[in-house]
Amino acid sequence: MNGIMTKTKSRSRSERGVALIIAIFSLMLISVVATALIVTSGTQSALKSNYKSAMHAFYDARAGLEEARGRLWASNPDSAAIIKCVFPGGVPMLPTKVCYVTNGDDVNPGDPSNAYADNEYKQEWPGVTPDVQLIPSTSATAQPAGLFYKWVRITLRTESSANFDSDGDGRIDTTPLFFDGKNVIDSKPPTLPSGAAPILTITSLAVTPYGSQRMLQYTVAPASFLEALPTFPSALTLDGTGVQFNGSAGGNEGSGNGNFQINGKDSTTSATPPGIPAIGYTNSNDGPAISAAAVPSNNYLSPQNIPPVGIVTLPPMLQTPSGLDRLVQSITQNADSVLNPPSGTAADQTSLPSNMSAQNPMVVVVNGDFNLHGHGTGYGLLLVTGTLDYDPDAFWNGVILVIGKGIFTSTKLGVGVINGAVFVDLCLCHPFVGDFFESPLCPDCCALLALCVSPCGDASRKSCRANLRRDRRAPSIRRSTAGNVHQPRRKRLA
Repeated sequence: MNGIMTKTKSRSRSERGVALIIAIFSLMLISVVATALIVTSGTQSALKSNYKSAMHAFYDARAGLEEARGRLWASNPDSAAIIKCVFPGGVPMLPTKVCYVTNGDDVNPGDPSNAYADNEYKQEWPGVTPDVQLIPSTSATAQPAGLFYKWVRITLRTESSANFDSDGDGRIDTTPLFFDGKNVIDSKPPTLPSGAAPILTITSLAVTPYGSQRMLQYTVAPASFLEALPTFPSALTLDGTGVQFNGSAGGNEGSGNGNFQINGKDSTTSATPPGIPAIGYTNSNDGPAISAAAVPSNNYLSPQNIPPVGIVTLPPMLQTPSGLDRLVQSITQNADSVLNPPSGTAADQTSLPSNMSAQNPMVVVVNGDFNLHGHGTGYGLLLVTGTLDYDPDAFWNGVILVIGKGIFTSTKLGVGVINGAVFVDLCLCHPFVGDFFESPLCPDCCALLALCVSPCGDASRKSCRANLRRDRRAPSIRRSTAGNVHQPRRKRLA
């Protein structure tokens, strides 16, 4: 008994202090976990703060880019200073010219000692001494009110600044680069193709009060289509494959009318006026059907030695669905008025801007169907992505684009005139979105024509339909001189 009791007491004495050790270990473990939670919480707060500051800098820099880009648009009331710097005398600036939009009295990016000096310029333009011009920001949200972008730089794009051999001649030189709507082109001889526009690089620096900095860069070009407007190949251009054209006496339309007219001659008093074909098409297989519908022949006029109906070649931007998509987006971004009628209804002439005039032509985009009716007169560029229904009592002086559904119809009587040019194209295909083709040009049509079974390439354009159905006394379509109709739009920039 004594031996057993001695062993038990000895074991009890050897276990003394275990609880204290466990308690200390648990306390240390809890302390480590608590410290980790505190550190993690602090790290997350710092990351959130850094992210917020970085995004603040990003959007401030983006705002600077948009201000400069917006002021390159001639209709912007604050455009004069920038356009004079970038396009002195109406021609692109020299490659050594640098136009800065500055935001703040203490900002001088051309001064190396300035806190906001443009040190990036030397990386893009090594060995170049820039000719700097500073232009104050006019943004209502510029400093000190809000946005913290410091400056925006506008320069020409060259092979050297882009580090890109555009013409594959083995040399990266300093000649400006141009864009024709499809390709980047070096401005070295031979001469540039019609419609090519200079490429500009717009760079913006933002510095927030929290210390974050962000530099962003755009590469832009004046909308090439604006240069292509004066080179429309025909008064009425039918683009695509399987074009359907029904004139006043074509197809099943009856006996026709001598007053209906599509005239490719320029509006001039010359005895032998220059001009283009009355109707142009892009697919040779459509020629016989279009020619058969274009009767009587005295309804379709063109200059001497130019056939009234013939095949034409389009500017590069108008040759592909992707180019037309870019064109529509560019025009929409710079439009004076964008109409979005509800599905199943059509906007009409009452929606047109009231201040549109010959002295103030405008760009109007209709994302849907449009009825050009009544006895009014429109001036400028009209883009319709749905069906355009034309009441021949209405007049339009300028360019009409029907891109999307590609349907232009007119079934009423009237004495109106379209002075300018008309371009019709059905362009529905677009890169895949999910399992279907969708197109911002014509979402309703794409829902109906979702039978496309392969990604839409430039060669898979669907046919366009131009149903110009006329009865008696239908209007004429005449091509006007570039100065009267097209010149105002040459000011528009993308």
